[in-house]
Amino acid sequence: MRLAGLLFIPAALSAQKPAGHWHIGLTYHDYGITIGNAARTNGLRLNFLDADLDRVNGINMTIWKPSEPFSGTVNGLSVGGAPGAEELNGISVGIAGVVAERRARWITLGGLGVVSNDRLEGLAVGGLGTVANGDAVGLLIGGLGTVANRNLGGIALSALGTVANRDLSGFAFAGLGTVANRNISGIAIGGLATVANGDITGLAIGGLATVANGDARGASIGGLASVTNGSLQGLGIGGLALVADEELRGIGLALARLDSPQIRGWSSALYVKTRELHGLSIAAYNRVRGPQVGLTIGIYNSARVLNGLQLGVLNRAQNNRGIWKMLPLVNAHF
Repeated sequence: MRLAGLLFIPAALSAQKPAGHWHIGLTYHDYGITIGNAARTNGLRLNFLDADLDRVNGINMTIWKPSEPFSGTVNGLSVGGAPGAEELNGISVGIAGVVAERRARWITLGGLGVVSNDRLEGLAVGGLGTVANGDAVGLLIGGLGTVANRNLGGIALSALGTVANRDLSGFAFAGLGTVANRNISGIAIGGLATVANGDITGLAIGGLATVANGDARGASIGGLASVTNGSLQGLGIGGLALVADEELRGIGLALARLDSPQIRGWSSALYVKTRELHGLSIAAYNRVRGPQVGLTIGIYNSARVLNGLQLGVLNRAQNNRGIWKMLPLVNAHF
């Protein structure tokens, strides 16, 4: 009977451990139900606004966001107007939003936004934005934006922008732009543009443009332009222009202009310009300012050093002699 009686003593009077601010509860050694700002609860905790929280194992229900600085850990279900803690492990649902100071993981849902000031893991959905000031890994959805201030991995979706301030890996989609300030690996799609300030490895698609300020390996497709400031290896498609500042190795396609110092493979555009060609190029104007090893097909083909075949209305091979330098239909040098 003595133990049963203890269950009904207010925790503010009976708890042997610091209990945060005022609260009452039906508890024994922190197990049970608390109402108010109990520091620790194993069970159900109901409160208006958290402060100096230590730990909740079970359900934490709050009306509004915690006072700062955020503290404590919630393991289980955290629900309310704007729940938050230093660490949230389990299911967190906020009508306005959810905020974690150090980490939120498993399932995090915020009516307006989900924010972790460090790491975000698992399923996270923010009505307007999903933001991690550290790394973000899992299935991440932001109504307007999904942002990781370090690395972003897994599946990231947003209506406007998906941004990783370091590396982006996995699958990323944004209605306007998908951006990584370092490298992209996997599949990245931007309604207007996909941009990596480092390398792109995998498939990158931009409604208007795809840009890699480093190398691109795989497939790079831009509705108007595909630009690689390093080497492009694989498939490159630019609606109007395709540019690889160092080398194109593979297949390059553009309607208007294809420009690369070295082309090794197959290229096609209205105008193909390169210093060195190894393979096949089909264009109205093929301009090879150095060696051509292979075949060009076009209206006008020009090579400074031809070691292959030219097929076109007019063909120029500067290393041929006399009348053989400029020939209609076919020119060759082996």
